[in-house]
Amino acid sequence: MRNMSMRFRYFLLAGMTSMLAFSDFSITPETTSAKTAKITYWQRLKEIFRRKRRKPISRPIAQICFVTPEDRLDRNLTLVYNTKPFFLWNGNIKKVAVGIPGSQEYLKTKVVTETQSINYKGESLEPGKTYKLLIFLSTTKNASPTKFVPFKIMQAPERNQIAADLNRLEKSQKSKGADLEKIASAKAEYFAEKGLWSDALQQAYSVPNPSPELLQMKKELPLLSCESSSPKGKRSRSR
Repeated sequence: MRNMSMRFRYFLLAGMTSMLAFSDFSITPETTSAKTAKITYWQRLKEIFRRKRRKPISRPIAQICFVTPEDRLDRNLTLVYNTKPFFLWNGNIKKVAVGIPGSQEYLKTKVVTETQSINYKGESLEPGKTYKLLIFLSTTKNASPTKFVPFKIMQAPERNQIAADLNRLEKSQKSKGADLEKIASAKAEYFAEKGLWSDALQQAYSVPNPSPELLQMKKELPLLSCESSSPKGKRSRSR
């Protein structure tokens, strides 16, 4: 009888241990999957960036590389959805301005010595019109622009369709309980698939309190872009 009692306890303990082990096993993949999901959606954007981004044929100037708008010798303009576009570069620019080709007047000027990206803060640009981003290597009042890069705001019908798509996309993400960063990543992916890099990057750079993964991606993308646009794949470096 004593042996049977001891055997019963042994099987009971063994069963409980198996249940606990199975419980741990069943929880771990779910937790890992949740962590992986947070990492993956920005990695996806980087993969789209590598796969679809046009190869800019630009001439580097003063060790400055434009991520958006792209500085292209083939005269293809960077197309932008947002009427208050996002500009991103790699290099030491002192000041930027937005103007109209053929005009000496600037719509908006901004000193940018402490950053390498900026959201345009002036009056909304007009759909269908072409503008230029001017760069200055000096902050003095009478300094002339060193270079300008043209870009075009998308026509109104195209913008309206994209606005409707974005509205549906945001509603879909919210119904799944997505946070602000996940919604931004979904919109960024949408823009990237269309080759609208200014708008894709604007979504990524506009997230408040970005995750470590997003912060890392924001460091890598300008370098990735400028590396692909440099002669023989060499990276453009700023001094």
